[in-house]
Amino acid sequence: MGDSNVDWLREHMREHMANANVSDSTDNILIFERSPYSAKNPGAAALDLVYQAAELIGDVDNYATERQARAEALAGQAIEKLKIADDRVRSAESAQRTAEAESKELSDRMEKEFSAKVQEITETMEQTISRMAATEAQLAAAEQRAKAAEQRANEAENALERIEEAIRTQILEKRLIDLSRRSVRAA
Repeated sequence: MGDSNVDWLREHMREHMANANVSDSTDNILIFERSPYSAKNPGAAALDLVYQAAELIGDVDNYATERQARAEALAGQAIEKLKIADDRVRSAESAQRTAEAESKELSDRMEKEFSAKVQEITETMEQTISRMAATEAQLAAAEQRAKAAEQRANEAENALERIEEAIRTQILEKRLIDLSRRSVRAA
């Protein structure tokens, strides 16, 4: 029964590889080296495939770690930009409040004499509001990028956990099959 499973797996992988060669995208194909034990010892061949898969998973884990570090760096940069943007917004709001206070004071004293000054302050306020809107848009975009990076990191981590669980399951099944064979042989 174990040999037929190994044969089935081998045949399935051959079909999978043949179908993969037909497709246009070869980016997601993993090629396992043919084990020198495959003809003599299918168990060793399967174990060799598990080791190869574990090595590939290690590579995936390293890649995910690098992606997560990159995401964290991007998030850190985004946070720093958010702080700078927040400081600019606060400064702009303070400048706006100051400009509004000056505008009211000047208009109360000498509305006719300082009408040109009032117009200049109004333009400054419009520019400040425009800059604030642009800064808020940049802030929102930076938040979106940070959320997207965090989501991609979470998806990569979830995929890695599913792969690890699948390997654990396969190793446990292999051990159970080996133990049942040994118990059958011993009996």
